[in-house]
Amino acid sequence: MVLALSTAHQIGLATTGALFIIFALVSSFVLPRQDPNFPGKWRNWYLAVCVIFFFAMMGAVVVFGREQAEAHEIVKEATAPKPSGDPAAGKAVFAKYSCGSCHTFAPAGTTGKVGPDLENLKESAATAGVPLDEFIESSVQDPNAYIAPGYKPGMPKLPLTPKEVDDVVAFLSAGQ
Repeated sequence: MVLALSTAHQIGLATTGALFIIFALVSSFVLPRQDPNFPGKWRNWYLAVCVIFFFAMMGAVVVFGREQAEAHEIVKEATAPKPSGDPAAGKAVFAKYSCGSCHTFAPAGTTGKVGPDLENLKESAATAGVPLDEFIESSVQDPNAYIAPGYKPGMPKLPLTPKEVDDVVAFLSAGQ
């Protein structure tokens, strides 16, 4: 987790942690040796400093431990499983279920106008805030997961096998 943070955040978190640890070690070993009655009459000040260090450390974790949105997206894209489907088989599945009767998609040679144009899947996925392959897969498996503007729910839930879903995802994403 710490390795995923930016260098500045790592330095900030490490610095705050190091100061907290140094304070704990000095107040545990050094100060009691110099004054066996430690904290003695300074107890309230010592407790106040302890509380300040505690909240400083918690604040540092909240502030410096927060991932940057861009870094999170890069990690998410890098770790997202790539489609394992076969685009050629996906084209056959597309034809088998007559998807082109409703959808326009040039790689399939279809010009259907009932459903959304599949030429714009990248833009639709970006609008939905979802990676392209994930968007296509959810749209195929749950047709009402995302309804394109200007269209009504109407796509039937198809009885696709997991392999067919992977193939269709590969076919549609290859055409983008």
